[in-house]
Amino acid sequence: MRIDFHGQNAEITGQLRSHAEPRLRTLARHFQKVQSVKIVVKGQRSWRTVEITVDADGLLVRAQERSDDELEAFDRALEAIERQLGRFRERVRDSHRRARESLEAPQETSAEETTDEEASLQVVRTKTVNLKPMTTQEAIMQMDLLGHDFFLYVDSDTEKVAVVYRRKEGGYGVLFGE
Repeated sequence: MRIDFHGQNAEITGQLRSHAEPRLRTLARHFQKVQSVKIVVKGQRSWRTVEITVDADGLLVRAQERSDDELEAFDRALEAIERQLGRFRERVRDSHRRARESLEAPQETSAEETTDEEASLQVVRTKTVNLKPMTTQEAIMQMDLLGHDFFLYVDSDTEKVAVVYRRKEGGYGVLFGE
């Protein structure tokens, strides 16, 4: 497993490295598919933001926490990662269990009989959109006009499919397809 540390307006201390590495190795033992972990520490005034991104065989899991102590922020972000990976593992187990049960005793279920978890995984709407070439600024304006949290478009500069989205902390993000 590869562990990368990056600092933005903050220095990566030896204390953080020695604190983080054993905990991340433990994470890798519990979730064998973890291939790499990227830790970004952002310094702003009197507090630190720690962002952890885990690549678990193509599944990207990300958590970000902020505190005046970078070790505390790291621990809270790692707990969030562990919760996310645990939920993912449980969903995989449940889907395998449901598949095995359906092979053993096929039954028809009505829409009323679905459980809450099954309902949360069901696609309730599919939509086809006409992708138009536009700049990121135009896509943001279009997204705001529609009242959406994200907007799919073709970037006129790169000619790639892109998604602009509203971030929790404010501002916008852009994802480009390859």
